[in-house]
Amino acid sequence: MLLQRLAEHARQDTTTRPFHRPRAFQWQLRIRLDGTLAGDRVESIQTLDAKGRLQGIPHTVPAIVRTVGVAANLAADDAQYVLGWGDDTTRPERVARCHTAFVDLTRRWAASPEGRDDPIAAAVDAFYRSGALATVPRDPDVAAKHGVLLTVEDGAGVTHAYDAPSISRFWEGEVARRKAGKDTAGTGLCLVCGTVRPLLDTLPSKVPSKLVPGASNDAALVSVNERVFGYDLGIRLASTPICIPCGEAVSAGLVRVLSSPHSVRHSGQDSCLAWWTTEPSEFDPLSLVLDADPDAVTTHLETVHRGHPTRAGIEHAQFCAVTVGGNIARIMVRDWLQMPLPQLDARISSWFDDQRVTPARASEHEYQPLQRLVLVCGRWLRREKRYVFLEAKGADRPAGVERDLLRAAIRGTPPPASLLVHVINRVRSDGHLDTARAGLIRLCLVRSPLTSETPLPGLDPTNTDPFYVAGRVFAVLEAIQHAASDGKLNTTYGDRYFAGAITTPRAAIVNGRKDANAWLRKLRRSNPGAAVNNEKALDELFGLLDSTAIPGHASLPQQGQFLLGYHHQRAHRFQTIRGATATDTPSTDNQEHHA
Repeated sequence: MLLQRLAEHARQDTTTRPFHRPRAFQWQLRIRLDGTLAGDRVESIQTLDAKGRLQGIPHTVPAIVRTVGVAANLAADDAQYVLGWGDDTTRPERVARCHTAFVDLTRRWAASPEGRDDPIAAAVDAFYRSGALATVPRDPDVAAKHGVLLTVEDGAGVTHAYDAPSISRFWEGEVARRKAGKDTAGTGLCLVCGTVRPLLDTLPSKVPSKLVPGASNDAALVSVNERVFGYDLGIRLASTPICIPCGEAVSAGLVRVLSSPHSVRHSGQDSCLAWWTTEPSEFDPLSLVLDADPDAVTTHLETVHRGHPTRAGIEHAQFCAVTVGGNIARIMVRDWLQMPLPQLDARISSWFDDQRVTPARASEHEYQPLQRLVLVCGRWLRREKRYVFLEAKGADRPAGVERDLLRAAIRGTPPPASLLVHVINRVRSDGHLDTARAGLIRLCLVRSPLTSETPLPGLDPTNTDPFYVAGRVFAVLEAIQHAASDGKLNTTYGDRYFAGAITTPRAAIVNGRKDANAWLRKLRRSNPGAAVNNEKALDELFGLLDSTAIPGHASLPQQGQFLLGYHHQRAHRFQTIRGATATDTPSTDNQEHHA
């Protein structure tokens, strides 16, 4: 099904030409319609990039995958093919074979039924037959693998040889001749289109390595070059029969989706997700997951909850998503999904409902974009007040976290259990819990089969879970000390106990309750009203915990409940202060553990 959908997607683009690929060209050779030279030398077409370095000009030309053998492309190729020029990295005998192959291909093009009446094909053939190439002076700056274009001039202007009218038809036949099956049955039932056609031996093109994280070379989607890897000891495409048009379409479709705006890849991650729909849609179903624009998310949730479709007229459209990674020259399909588009609406709605959490800061939002969730899985730099960059070494960020979160969003499944372990350990190590981390913890808890009661997005006064209450108590104790000292502390209650309280709250709460008496006495002298309010809040919370119910060692879900209670209590307090003062004061938002 994946191959079929990729082929269908490629055929939606009517502007592309089969078996053509973009590449950079550094030089051009101009000839006339009669086959004579229009210039006296090979001319550079290079330009300077932003850093002042020479770079070639991209052109989309006839091309197929080339391995270690000699295989010429048509009308534009390396200097060793077009000009027969080598350098100190090439062997003269190989360069000669490359040039001979290019000249032979040109002559067959000019003599073919497609090229027989094409003046461009005739001009290029006449040039090579005339021996005029021998009069072109050798330019030492031309490397053997530099790209060289052939252009043909007439009275009307200049035409690139690869734009000749007969190029596409002849080139398709040439590719079919080269790629027709050697180890397959030759002709058979295509796995993709379901028709009997000539089958491929190998896919005619590869995916550029820049589009596939982890690939060091241009990579193939289907490739078996050793019998031990193939089904029934078959090699090449023996177990994956694909006809010539479908083989080209599959690769072109994958390139199209990976290079489109509907793809996401971040530095430091091991995969790329790309998605498309089988019918045109103005609404990008994953843009909400990636951007989490508050207004757009709110609108989407309202329409879904009311049962109104977000896209009228395409209820039967399918959403397709593929996640790929690379290993040298192989593409690994890490995930493939196809579902009805309306079903995806419901899953995205659940994604935001499950990660929603009340923000602690006025600058934060209750819904988090994907990149933010990925970012907060890394280390927090306390001095710089930021997370380690995505591509930085030693970030302690799981390599597959982006893929895992995207899969959870699209499939509606829980994130891996290891993600909750990792995030809580990072909170303990960094001493830092913000809204995004709290949202990620809530997402893991809501979707965990070990969670008996779904935690609310904001403060839940009715929640008597001892670990949730313990988190709230810790936040209140921290706030009392902060208020009593006016924030002027070298070592805070949180600095001393926060990491240990996550796994074993009892010691931190018992010691904090004893210290709170001194903090409250100090606070009564400076702010009696605040002292009364804080003492009342503390007594109410301890009223939910009797002396035997102060929690001890916490399991993983209980650690998450502690952190949610802690965050909810702090967020509630900050919201109350902002509501009263209409300002986001340093005395509230700049406390540690919450920056």
